[in-house]
Amino acid sequence: MSADNPFARLPEAASFTVTSTTVTDGGAWSIEQLSGISGVPGGKDVSPQLSWSGAPDGTKSYAVTVYDPDAPTGSGFWHWAVADIPAGVTELPEGAGDDSGSGIPEGAFQLPNDARAARFIGAAPPAGHGAHRYFVVVHALDVASIGVPADATPAYLGFAMASHILGRAVLIATAETPRVGEYLERIEVSRLVPADAAAIFAVLSDPKGHVDIDASGMLLDAEGQPVTKAGDRFLVHMDREALGDFPLGKYDVEVVITKLTPDEEIAWTVEGGLIRPHVRHVYGYRLEPAEGGTLVTSYYDWSELDDEWRKRLTFPVIPESALKATLGILERTVRRRAAG
Repeated sequence: MSADNPFARLPEAASFTVTSTTVTDGGAWSIEQLSGISGVPGGKDVSPQLSWSGAPDGTKSYAVTVYDPDAPTGSGFWHWAVADIPAGVTELPEGAGDDSGSGIPEGAFQLPNDARAARFIGAAPPAGHGAHRYFVVVHALDVASIGVPADATPAYLGFAMASHILGRAVLIATAETPRVGEYLERIEVSRLVPADAAAIFAVLSDPKGHVDIDASGMLLDAEGQPVTKAGDRFLVHMDREALGDFPLGKYDVEVVITKLTPDEEIAWTVEGGLIRPHVRHVYGYRLEPAEGGTLVTSYYDWSELDDEWRKRLTFPVIPESALKATLGILERTVRRRAAG
């Protein structure tokens, strides 16, 4: 991955805030933001949800771009460009950048990307090329219309904007395609939960909370006190038959907290009395304040997996869809606890 900063030689601009319920800053795109058009299996080419705030005074319009500086082209790859977004607009819904521009506000328009389609095209980094960065940028401009034709390239839009940029809000997503025979060893999904971080963390640090939000069907019950630091442990009663993949039946494991920063992040691994060697996969949650609540990212990392378990099981044991379901159950659980 290149270390190049695509803004290094552009005029300096004030910073303001952009957030997304689709992806966290520094996090990986979901399958929805990968490119089925470019041949990525399951890719859906769905543009991300974006919200922004704090633009400089004098802002008269916005432009939004998504750019991969790490593409092996010599000039990067523009995935999306939207110009002439009215100054009163501060959000684009997920999927706004489809073929019809269904979520693009009146007066704004999509320019053809580097695939020459006036829409969002998802990520499709070459296999084995490493992680690519996708700079999702909201540009605050001092003109109501940037004055470029609808068939202009995103690079031409960038040139036209250079002397009109008052502010720049940046979020960076990532994507990587493994070589044939390799596989990625971490998945992440995110959801905006309309609650403060403390209320969400109270569920995640409570052994009973883990059972309450489980979407796999494996967690039957838990024993122990809420955890407060790395190294804390609690007992979970499991039912492996819920997955039907490995004949363990009902058994107990100890959840071992590997990372804990109150109201910000919690992660753990699992140790089983009858399971040797320990698997060493890690589950976790990151919490970030966001407009409307807390952006919660659930992740599952099996990069430190014991080699013995690589031979026994297919990873990820818990698929991305289960992580997404758990986030939905987490929101419901937090809401019910608050009501109770």
